[in-house]
Amino acid sequence: MNKSKTTCWISVRNLVVMVLGVYYFFARPQLRKWGTRLGEAQRRLPGDEHIPHPNFETTHAVNIDAPPEAVWPWIAQMGRALTGYYGLDMIKNQGIPSVNFLRQDVAPPQVGQSMDGGFRILAVEPGRQLVFGGFNLALPLGHHQDVTYAYLLERRRDGSTRLLVRRRGYSYGPLSSFFNLGLEVLHFAFMFQQLARLKAYGEKHAHLGYH
Repeated sequence: MNKSKTTCWISVRNLVVMVLGVYYFFARPQLRKWGTRLGEAQRRLPGDEHIPHPNFETTHAVNIDAPPEAVWPWIAQMGRALTGYYGLDMIKNQGIPSVNFLRQDVAPPQVGQSMDGGFRILAVEPGRQLVFGGFNLALPLGHHQDVTYAYLLERRRDGSTRLLVRRRGYSYGPLSSFFNLGLEVLHFAFMFQQLARLKAYGEKHAHLGYH
């Protein structure tokens, strides 16, 4: 009986190790650059200079069948006055659903403005880019993190939008590597939802007329 339990435990342990290995060496590299094309994840993007030597970085991208002018208003208003970040609202927006309309009471983003979640705007170019970040943000067990987010809109040849999003930062503390791995999975879920919503909202905005 004991031998059977021991064999079962070894099998479970080996299975867990195998699954973790497959994730770390095969799935993880793809999740960290989901949606990008060859070379995009390696590009230098606005905001990289704020954290020159990160210990975590992800780059995601999506094509939006709408011009940047139709997408930008959704990016410009996010993360302020509980507008939300269009994803994982329970964590990102105090459980309040992100808005699915353009607000008229949120001022255009400006450098230095505070954002929900302890962030502030670091750089902005209307219609083109938004960079924001937080520094010395608290993590569990006394750990801390510096992190920046860059949203870059590029006009494609057909007039539609290529949106690139980079999350880049540095976590401090003896368990920082474990926090980074866990937050990577959470961030992928967030980005998957956020980019899908930005794509839908931008395309709907363009269809209805954004002028």
